[in-house]
Amino acid sequence: MARSRTADEFTKPTGTIIGKGFTIEAARFVCNEAETMRVDGTIIGNIEIDGVLNISDSGHVNGHVNAGSVRVAGRVTGNIHCSNALHLASTADVKGDVLTTALIVDDGAVMLGRCQTNLSVENKMLGLTYSTQE
Repeated sequence: MARSRTADEFTKPTGTIIGKGFTIEAARFVCNEAETMRVDGTIIGNIEIDGVLNISDSGHVNGHVNAGSVRVAGRVTGNIHCSNALHLASTADVKGDVLTTALIVDDGAVMLGRCQTNLSVENKMLGLTYSTQE
């Protein structure tokens, strides 16, 4: 028996996946409609997503990240701003400053940079971003 589906099931965003071995280079990579994004490959440029960003152990982001929540198991070279939680897995290697409301760090994770947590509501509403100039 065929299962009926609503039109919403076909138009609902399923997420974005940057596959292992792929490299995307852009000044700014924006995922407006995606609820989730997984990076198994490499992104060179800044990432903006309202939802969840997952950077797998094979993933590498060389740019600033602005997301709702972020889980890093790979490498990030750039600042991370997330309005919810940042989780650094044991294989994470982050070189940049972090601005988040909650930080979870597993044993073995490496982070080189400053970290600020417990953002006030005012800071969230201001949409704090990092300068792209080094």
